[in-house]
Amino acid sequence: MKNPLIKRVPRELLSDWHKYLVIIVFMVIMIGVISGMYVGHDSMLSSVYAGRDELNLEDGSFELSKRASQKLLDGISSGERADVRTYYIEKGTKTADKEVAKAIDEKLNEQVMNIIEEGVRAQCAAFGIADEEIIKQQIDKAVIDSFDEVLKQVKESEEYEKAVDEAYEEAHEEVVKKVDEEWDEVSDRYSLDDPDFEPVAVNIYEHFYREEPEDNNNDGLEDANVRIFKSDAEIDKASFNQGRAPEKEGEIAIDRMHADNVGVGIGDTITVGGKKFEIVGLLSYVNYLTLHESNTDLMFDAFGFDVAMVTPEAFNKLHSRIHFSYAYKYDAEPQSKVEQADYSDNFLKALITQTLVNDNEIDDYLPEYLRQASNFAISDIEGDSAGTSILCYILIGVIAFIFAIIISNTIDKEASVIGTLRASGYSRSELVVHYMTMPVIVTILGAIIGNILGYTAFRNMAVYLYYNSYSLPVCHAVWSNTALIKTTIIPLLLMFFINLFVIVKKLQLSPLRFLRHDLVRTRRTKAMRLPRWKFLRRFRLRILFQNMPNYLVLIFGVIFIELMLCFAFGLPDSLTHYAKEAPDMMFAKYQYMLMDYLDDDGNVIETSEDSAERFSMTELLYPKNRSSFREGMGSGGDESVTVYGILADSSFIKLDKSSDDNSVYISSAFAKKFELSKGDNITLNAEYENKSYNFKVEGIIDYDGGIAAFLDVDSYNRIFEKEPDEFSGYFSRNEITDIDDQYIATVITEEDILKVTNQLMHSMGNFMDVFKYALIVLSASLIYLLAKIIIERNEHSISMVKILGFKNSEIGSLYIIPTAIVVVLFSVISFVIGYYLMVWIFHIFMLQMDGYFAFFMKPLSMLMSVLYLLIGYAFVSALDFRRIQRIPLDVALKNIE
Repeated sequence: MKNPLIKRVPRELLSDWHKYLVIIVFMVIMIGVISGMYVGHDSMLSSVYAGRDELNLEDGSFELSKRASQKLLDGISSGERADVRTYYIEKGTKTADKEVAKAIDEKLNEQVMNIIEEGVRAQCAAFGIADEEIIKQQIDKAVIDSFDEVLKQVKESEEYEKAVDEAYEEAHEEVVKKVDEEWDEVSDRYSLDDPDFEPVAVNIYEHFYREEPEDNNNDGLEDANVRIFKSDAEIDKASFNQGRAPEKEGEIAIDRMHADNVGVGIGDTITVGGKKFEIVGLLSYVNYLTLHESNTDLMFDAFGFDVAMVTPEAFNKLHSRIHFSYAYKYDAEPQSKVEQADYSDNFLKALITQTLVNDNEIDDYLPEYLRQASNFAISDIEGDSAGTSILCYILIGVIAFIFAIIISNTIDKEASVIGTLRASGYSRSELVVHYMTMPVIVTILGAIIGNILGYTAFRNMAVYLYYNSYSLPVCHAVWSNTALIKTTIIPLLLMFFINLFVIVKKLQLSPLRFLRHDLVRTRRTKAMRLPRWKFLRRFRLRILFQNMPNYLVLIFGVIFIELMLCFAFGLPDSLTHYAKEAPDMMFAKYQYMLMDYLDDDGNVIETSEDSAERFSMTELLYPKNRSSFREGMGSGGDESVTVYGILADSSFIKLDKSSDDNSVYISSAFAKKFELSKGDNITLNAEYENKSYNFKVEGIIDYDGGIAAFLDVDSYNRIFEKEPDEFSGYFSRNEITDIDDQYIATVITEEDILKVTNQLMHSMGNFMDVFKYALIVLSASLIYLLAKIIIERNEHSISMVKILGFKNSEIGSLYIIPTAIVVVLFSVISFVIGYYLMVWIFHIFMLQMDGYFAFFMKPLSMLMSVLYLLIGYAFVSALDFRRIQRIPLDVALKNIE
């Protein structure tokens, strides 16, 4: 027999469609936005990682001063170190032999001439010839007649052979001595005699490029610098977002992000290197996901730098010099970060030695794992999931709260029906199934619509935000288990078990108590005495006390709303505040990082700038979670810590004398993020080496600009085994102009910091705007549900006072004003609670990311978060008043015992 209760389901849906519509909207927005962010995040990373294989991403690259010979390429490919010392000894010996031979010949000729001259003069003296003119004539004649014979006699003498042997031996010893001196210096500098060296075999690919000026609006002025590659490259290939690869000499494909920024597209004409090219493709190079012109750039520049592709014929007709760049891939891939570093170090040793013995020079060397252009975007995208996760957890808590109050209200509202059904013979299990049906239907419907939007519209929105920040390839939607679990399965399980728990608990009551609406397990034995106020005031106060459980629910709901509004307003404010304050957090107006502390001649790089001060620097890792399997050296879950070596009398960073050899000062950002204080012990790990360093926190430096640690320079050199005069760069209050640019790795100025913060705002700000508007809609939905539930729970009382002759306006003042008082009174209190909850949640959020900045809300945003709540409630109150007007008088009569 068909269950008659099934017929009640559609009637319930129609009778209370407002409530269920709001729940569906809440679920759709929550699941759609969060799922869209997760799916967009996973889809983009999937596309990027797939491209690394499909487009043959390099394991590293190097640039030589001239084109490599096949012999050099074969030597580098083998991964073996060349015998540089022997090569230079042999080369020096050959040169020395030539010089010695030349010197011997000159000395020998001089000696023969002297012998002949002495013999002639002796003969002339014997014959009494004193005329110098005659003597010279005789000498010249003797040279012509007997030079070769005398030369032969001298060469056959033992003295000559001994002198020659000694000359060559002395020259060879000098060559060996000089080579050893220079080789020892070079070998020590690059650890070329490392006994643990292991050859790393590679495949090498030509990847030459030219750099030309780009005029993208054809006004005759240079707008950008473009790096041009050939279209037939076998390594570091490009994917096409739009269009195709160039096929003719007059065609070019350029970076998609750069094209968007400068306002050009397919079919437009640009001038490159003085030649006109038609844009036929917008591409994304696998090794240029961000447009870093140099790996030492603090931030990429998608306006002033571009990468492009032309045909080999067009490439050959350009005029700028060719950069002889070569990419390589390992025969055997490294399996860890430590192996990556070992491979790179060993390959560099082979590269240095092979280029030396083949008379070439290395202009640049960069392993892929350190390349910003191919790793910066990936790191940033991976970090975005932290903010999405925090928002997801907040909304899961809100959904759990909504399900709890809605099912409780449904049971109270349906008390008479439940009592009748139980008295008619329906079992508890049948009623449990019936009252679970509607929440399950609504939740599943919201989940289905939300996931559809999450994999379409909201995913596209998330992908667009990524495209607006980086030069990324086309991506296709991929299935996201994270999105399914966090946005669908968890809410469904919460709904199911919360509803099941409440329904089963409520149905333990007898049918008679349901019929009497006697659902309260504890009741007041004595009425509360009220003040001697006017009747309406006393009535209103009585309603307030009678609805205290409902108002407690409302207060908890208001706290959730303020928490969401703090998230909505606070995150953009925090980003803006950090961007504004970041330039003031710099140690010095100029911070110069050097390629090395020695110049090409082995001299220490000095400057005459009075304000310049040396510092040393290295990067280590701090384990984020000591109980996690991710803990470890370079595990990917650790925090990057910049460790500085500071001069004792530094004018930029003041350090007190340490009480311990391993004492360290840490930045205030480091201390706040990981809740460290003076006296704590910390361990920092080397990312690409199996080394750990233990320190005791000696004090905290007021510096919120980054996660940093500070040592006096002597301790730094001792701990990290550095030479006493070795350093990494200069702090300076003024620009340094007397250091050659070739020795400067990067210069950090206020302008560079602003570039970083602007990019942070550009990449994260768009996500924050999405979260902001979504949370405002969700907050309005929540307050609507809460206010509606209070009116529903008082329908019987409202109907009764209507019977007693009260007007709708009077009834509204009785039931809406107490609720308004509670909302207004607790809006500020709830904001304070929500604010500090958000500070705590934000701290957890920052633990999932690299770096640190504090949660911040502008006073205006604080005011707006409260006003949004009050304005939303004012709107809901108008709806509540209309709802009061529509409550019929027979509601009270239906529930009379």
